Amino acid sequence: MPKKRLLLFLFIIISLGLMTYQSNREHLLPLKSLNNTLNRFHDIKSSVKDYITAPFKRMFLREEENIRLKAELTKMLKEQQEYRETLLENKRLKELLALKEKEHRYVTAARVIARSTDQWSNTFVLDKGLLDGITKDMIAITYRGIIGKISGVSDSYSFLLLLTDINFSAAARLQESRTEGVISGTGFRKCQLKYIPYEEKVEKGNIVITSGLDSLFPQGIPVGYVSNVNKKGTGVFQDIEVLPFEDNAKIEVVAIIKKG
Repeated sequence: MPKKRLLLFLFIIISLGLMTYQSNREHLLPLKSLNNTLNRFHDIKSSVKDYITAPFKRMFLREEENIRLKAELTKMLKEQQEYRETLLENKRLKELLALKEKEHRYVTAARVIARSTDQWSNTFVLDKGLLDGITKDMIAITYRGIIGKISGVSDSYSFLLLLTDINFSAAARLQESRTEGVISGTGFRKCQLKYIPYEEKVEKGNIVITSGLDSLFPQGIPVGYVSNVNKKGTGVFQDIEVLPFEDNAKIEVVAIIKKG
């Protein structure tokens, strides 16, 4: 009899345990369902967030890439410009070296450090002076031709009166016909070849050189070419415009030579 009671007691205990477990499980099911719903909502929220923010992330990455590429391009352009400037500087130095070897009157090379190129004053300031062997009335040239003459000088710098200045003049001649005249500045880009007789044949493109008859400028230095001819000049002379071979605006370095 006791054995049957024990079995009955165990059966009751197990039955109550199963009932409690089932009851708890039924209570937990809504919570689990809610948790699943929340998880799905979180997943949807994350997806929507990614969908909205993805274009902005791509835009930001593209902007960063553009900034990087622009920086690289700027660096490349700067290096290219520096390389080109080096090539041009080497070219100028080679030209001066060739001029030095060719011209027995060569004194020194000078760099332009300031310039005045208005109508009334066409002058350069050079970085060389008396201490470098430069004296007044020496001549400045490039491999293209004459630039002007030294009008003033101090120990460390000098003033260069340009071919185009209204106060400049030099004895000159037409290279082909050997007709003598005087080249004078106008204050502008072009010069005038004066005192060429009306009957002399002068054509556009004719070369003008120094004649050396003024005992200042050596003979045969290129000046420029005839750019315009007007036979209806003043009196018995033609009006002849000459465009210098060298453009003052592009001059950086000149060679100084002794006067003729």
